[in-house]
Amino acid sequence: MTENVMFRNEGRREIQTMRLGGRVDVRTVGDLRLRLHTAIDGGVGQLRVNVSGLELVDHAGLGVLLGGALRARRAGRSMVLVEVPAALGKLLAANRLGRILRVEDADLLHMGHA
Repeated sequence: MTENVMFRNEGRREIQTMRLGGRVDVRTVGDLRLRLHTAIDGGVGQLRVNVSGLELVDHAGLGVLLGGALRARRAGRSMVLVEVPAALGKLLAANRLGRILRVEDADLLHMGHA
């Protein structure tokens, strides 16, 4: 699992960007959870999570992303997934998770659903 975390100010609000990459399955999901929780707890404002390099092998990784979004809300933050790969977009749409997990390109959540 690889990770880069950057902070920047845009106008009056602070935006934190996190780039995640690597294969996530039941064996590596704990590392993803720890990194995501650390970023959420250590910042303010919006957390943008770039998942372009993330490969979710099973639903365990999806559960961590959902848990992260809920944790961010409880902390008064928002979490947005950016650069979502098509496979993950389809998984989000199939499970109707658009209400919980915000995706920068909302069209991804409507793929395959007329």
